[in-house]
Amino acid sequence: MATSLSVLDFILIIIYFIILLAIGYFSSRKESKEDFLIAKRNLNSWQTMATINASKTGSVLMIFIALTYLWGIAAIWYFIGMVLGILIFLPFGLKLKEKSKGKYYTFADYFKYNYGKNIAYLVSLLTIFLMFGFAVINLIAGTKIFLFFTTWPFWLCAIIMVSIVITYLLLGGFRAVVKTDIIQYIAMVIILAMLAFTLFNGSLIPASEWNLFKADIGTMIGFFLLGTIFPFAMPDMWQRVYSAKNKKSLRNGILLSAIIYFIFALLLSLISLTVKAKFPSIDPDLALIYGFNNLLPVGLIGLSVVLIFSAIMSSLDTYIFTASSSIIQDFYKRSKEKTIKDMRTVMVILALLAIVLAITLKGLIISSYLFLPFILLLGVCVLATWINRKIKPLTLMIGFLIGVLATITLLLYDLFILGEIKPELAIAAILSTIIGLLIGGLISYIKKKIDM
Repeated sequence: MATSLSVLDFILIIIYFIILLAIGYFSSRKESKEDFLIAKRNLNSWQTMATINASKTGSVLMIFIALTYLWGIAAIWYFIGMVLGILIFLPFGLKLKEKSKGKYYTFADYFKYNYGKNIAYLVSLLTIFLMFGFAVINLIAGTKIFLFFTTWPFWLCAIIMVSIVITYLLLGGFRAVVKTDIIQYIAMVIILAMLAFTLFNGSLIPASEWNLFKADIGTMIGFFLLGTIFPFAMPDMWQRVYSAKNKKSLRNGILLSAIIYFIFALLLSLISLTVKAKFPSIDPDLALIYGFNNLLPVGLIGLSVVLIFSAIMSSLDTYIFTASSSIIQDFYKRSKEKTIKDMRTVMVILALLAIVLAITLKGLIISSYLFLPFILLLGVCVLATWINRKIKPLTLMIGFLIGVLATITLLLYDLFILGEIKPELAIAAILSTIIGLLIGGLISYIKKKIDM
């Protein structure tokens, strides 16, 4: 497919890549071990907001457009749920910040210090699986952009994408993640506003596309629940809680995150519906970049590509870092110096595996549906610990295991019997985990009575 990238467009993209690598280099200079691991737990409100939102944007840009092709504006139920979820997460996050007392680094640390090592190991394994899965999804999205504009082989595009991210990650660690997130999110918001105004100006969008209830009820509930529970189950969100300077910075950062994320969702919706109105029959996975390539004037196309890369790479680096952190810090007791060295090794291994899996899967929406139900069951377990502070480790363990087994079973049924993965699987993941927790609570109660 021919591209319309001008020399100026390519220059903008190259400058963007150079800036990312420079941030990695300068982040590594005079960097302490705590900088690499958690940015010295010193992020202010605006830094917290930017890094929360940047890590949640990523492939969502392309996935949301693809979902808009199926359900129109009804796909925004995911964003509505997400904004509500961020606000609901706020009091929990403040308690988590207080409870962590500067000693938590990973998602599983919360479970280890409060419910024991066994449940922490299980949570960590699922965390690694999810973070790696989301890294693959974002890599697929970024690679599709390269492929569209260069027509180079898929594997070569994936290697280029990962090489840039892994370079600044190895140099600066979490500090580089935060700094690149801030720069990239500022770029995202500004460029997205420019593009929304340019594309939407004078566009005619059919009235049917504005129907919030166009999707079936199961799909809408699935999107809404996914968005609402998402913050509770995303390990990168928890790392932002740990890295905030204090509770005030965290509170303001989360409130800003909800407000700006909602504005971001509205702008993206305008772009999505405009592209769909102009090109209703193209591949949904490529709708965003196809729309930019054919609707924007020369000069703005390069900015649009930078927008997409900013979103994707700010998520890709977070997921690779978080997965490597969980692998090393949750399962091994080492000095900080040794921890950092091992994390760098694991980052490279995960990056290589992500390339292989991205080349194998290639499909964006199907890859997303594959991992998202597990986020929900993990979120339900977290919410259970908030609702019942004295919940027994055995209850959590049984609920977690039943939720995982039921979700895997239903996922396989969808794939091999129905031939497709449906959004309703999200509801099934939630219900099976709740049932598991109830069974676990009953077993814990009986065990307590017997022990007495």
